[in-house]
Amino acid sequence: MSNSTTLIDTIATNQSSKEVLANALFDAASPAMLWARRASTSSGLTWGYYGGWYNGQIANGTVTLTASTTNYLMADAATGAVTANTTGFTAGKIPLYLVVTGATMVTSYTDERSYAPAGLLAPGSTPYDLLMFFPGVPTANQVMGRIIVPRAITLPSGLTGSYGSSITSAAAATTLTLAKNGTSIGTVNFASGSASATFTFASSVSFAAGNVLTLTNQSPADSALANVSLTLAATR
Repeated sequence: MSNSTTLIDTIATNQSSKEVLANALFDAASPAMLWARRASTSSGLTWGYYGGWYNGQIANGTVTLTASTTNYLMADAATGAVTANTTGFTAGKIPLYLVVTGATMVTSYTDERSYAPAGLLAPGSTPYDLLMFFPGVPTANQVMGRIIVPRAITLPSGLTGSYGSSITSAAAATTLTLAKNGTSIGTVNFASGSASATFTFASSVSFAAGNVLTLTNQSPADSALANVSLTLAATR
């Protein structure tokens, strides 16, 4: 609706096939129904929800609730995936429903949804990717990448969601060092004969705007590893 004059098609009292227009209106409004309770698939301790578009297509789905407690349903701010726990809404996730259960069924629920544009999500929940590429074969101790971070970000423990690869595989096991402002924070590892990287990153590391992230080759340099690409998945 828009003010006192509507822009949408409305149903007339004497109109035939009212269900056609009603279904068309529901379909037009369906983006606002993302993660809403789907009654037809909600039964007992199974909670059904509607899918939609959120950083990709989300299918209709269900979540299994825990009996005789309060369940907190929420969506991942990056992927839109729906999960539930019994401890509370997780920071950085999107609250959906607070559901109280008995031994075999839902006894009450509260809709906790609210609209938040992707760019206005809670701090620390918005994806932010860092990319590096080094052409050719690096020499010993060569800086292969250097990024001045323009805003506050966090790299997660284990560098979950990050990828590294090379066009030419390493001849022997090779270790590249990631550093924040010159201090080592983790490594990028290529096994002998491998063109795919693994990561050693013990804990999450936060960067402030202006901090410098570098990637440096080992010494002695591997004779074959060449054309290395690195994409690090951070959040802000």
